[in-house]
Amino acid sequence: MPNLNNNLQVPPTQETPRPDFSKIVERPRRTSFKKIAFLILKILLALIIAAVIFGAVLTVLYYNDLKQAYTLIFDARDKLQQAIHSATNRDFAGAATLMGQANTDFTAAKSDLDKAAIFYYIPYVGTQARAVSNVLLAGVKLTDSGQKVLLLVDDIVAPLKNESITFSTITPAQKKEILNKIVQSEAMLLGVQKEIDEATDAIVSIPDKGVVKPLADGIAPLKDALPKVRDLIDQSLPMLKAIPQIAGFNKQMTYLILLQNNYELRPTGGFIGTYGILKLQDGEIKELETDNIYNLDKSSQPILKEPSPLPIAKYLEQKYWSLRDINWAPDFPTTAQKALYMYDKENQILLDLKAQGKPILSEGNTVLSLSDLIPYEKNVDGVLAVTPEIIADLLKLTGPITVQGVTFDSQNLVDQLESVVGQEFRQQGIPASQRKEIIMLLANQLEVKAMALPTQKYADVLDIVTKSLLKKSVQIYFIDPSIEQLVLGRNWGGQVKSFDGDYFMVVDSNLASLKTDQYMARIINYSLSWKNNDLIAKISIVYKNNADFTWKSTRLRSYTRVYVPAGSQLVSSSGAMENDKIKDPAHTPGQVESSNEFGKAYFGAFISIEPHEVGTLTFEYKLPDNIKNQVNAGNYNLLIQKQAGVTPNLTLDLNFGKNIKSATPANQAGGLFASSYKESQALTQDSTFNINLQ
Repeated sequence: MPNLNNNLQVPPTQETPRPDFSKIVERPRRTSFKKIAFLILKILLALIIAAVIFGAVLTVLYYNDLKQAYTLIFDARDKLQQAIHSATNRDFAGAATLMGQANTDFTAAKSDLDKAAIFYYIPYVGTQARAVSNVLLAGVKLTDSGQKVLLLVDDIVAPLKNESITFSTITPAQKKEILNKIVQSEAMLLGVQKEIDEATDAIVSIPDKGVVKPLADGIAPLKDALPKVRDLIDQSLPMLKAIPQIAGFNKQMTYLILLQNNYELRPTGGFIGTYGILKLQDGEIKELETDNIYNLDKSSQPILKEPSPLPIAKYLEQKYWSLRDINWAPDFPTTAQKALYMYDKENQILLDLKAQGKPILSEGNTVLSLSDLIPYEKNVDGVLAVTPEIIADLLKLTGPITVQGVTFDSQNLVDQLESVVGQEFRQQGIPASQRKEIIMLLANQLEVKAMALPTQKYADVLDIVTKSLLKKSVQIYFIDPSIEQLVLGRNWGGQVKSFDGDYFMVVDSNLASLKTDQYMARIINYSLSWKNNDLIAKISIVYKNNADFTWKSTRLRSYTRVYVPAGSQLVSSSGAMENDKIKDPAHTPGQVESSNEFGKAYFGAFISIEPHEVGTLTFEYKLPDNIKNQVNAGNYNLLIQKQAGVTPNLTLDLNFGKNIKSATPANQAGGLFASSYKESQALTQDSTFNINLQ
């Protein structure tokens, strides 16, 4: 057998290679995602448990404070509501006591809440705590200021608390003392005004969202009540400041009175058929006289030769201006200044005529002596313009008044006056120059009856005066700029206002259409829409003449101006006439006047409407870029100013092309998130509309 071992060849011996461990890098082991998530959950759970424990500890520590604060808030709310009710019912002392108690509760609740101030810094909980804190701050400020004002009012009316006392039985010394108390309270009133501003800021800071429902429900009554108190105080302050100066405290105040008949509508309320002089000192009426305005105008107008505004010259055919037509400017401060100028000039002319031995004439060329006229007052402090509406309202309180066998009440006042001064004076053989003496007699009797009203009626008188100022049946102008600013600040002065937003004011002027305005129905339609990236506004004034042809009514002849934002550009118009159908049988279309005044643009045109017919005057115009930019930015604000002497119906149809987020007043049609805003109402006073858009 072959030897297998001998045939085997053994290879040379070699070393086995060793691995290089230096090049090996150790990788960390991965922690699973589940383990990480579990760890995070444990941390969050620990934080939640800690927060709950922390919150529980805080609640235990501050439970009594929070509970006490909660109880005090609702006690204060109830007392605040009772105080408002008492003040409304003229129990000023009782209201002041309740207001003081509410202030104590609000202050204590604020103190208790502040002890738990750490809650302010806890998310979500802090929102609730700060909301309550703001309500309490507003409550403290308003109840403190409210109590001060109520105590002042109670002190002022102290002499009037005896029901047997009337204004006429209060002595001059008592009236002066009342005014003195108001004057002496000025520093306190300034402090009250500051508190009102601080309370308002706190109210505004209360969030509308993010507050839990139970807390929101608790805050809601306070948010409703606090503005009422604020408004009550805010409305009282200017009147308290102005009354001493208006009433002639330590200084006689002399006023030129313009009695405006709104049945013959003019820019500031009506045709001025009667003027007068009123003198007040320390709350006492020292003198009140009225007279036929033609007794002043007739002889002076052709001598003065003051050029009339062009529409008066054309449609009244009055080449020269006079006091009876002076209220052409719808801005009452402007009209009042012109009235004072004309009053001075016309009286100077009559004095010159008397000195020269020349006759002074009135209606029907009746010759007058200076004693037939109201004595000329060189130093006049202000102007009062009055329409019959306030007199009718006062007659509701005094009851009917009979003068020269004619009985006047709140319903027949103007009709009776029109009959007496327009027709019956001829039948009674009364000269035309004396036909309006009955107005003076009526004013004197109204003064006597108003002064004899019991003290519990004084608040009603004040309410009538306040509402008359807001709806412009009374307008006031003062030469003293400090008093004038008070008047304008409360919207008592008939000013054409500056406004950063959309604006319009429709101003009608009855030019030779008798007393037809008492039969007119007016609707003002205002709309907005986008056209080729321009914001286009359209105003249509619809007139319905419900009159017949009588001695006091006829076709309407109105020169109408529409005041709009400066920079507005007229696009088109319709309805303008050259003249009425008698003077222009060809029915020639009229021209539209475009001009600027009082910081506004305006468009003016003449229109005539026959009895039992309807006419419409329309102006379409492009609004300026600043208003278009405001709408694009999501904010639209509109101010509509009411002409004195008329209450038209108003409809709005505003199409913005974007959704409405909020609106004040609320949208009547479509609600929120609609793209158009619709409103319909009687325009009883200046009105503002604020709309936020998405």
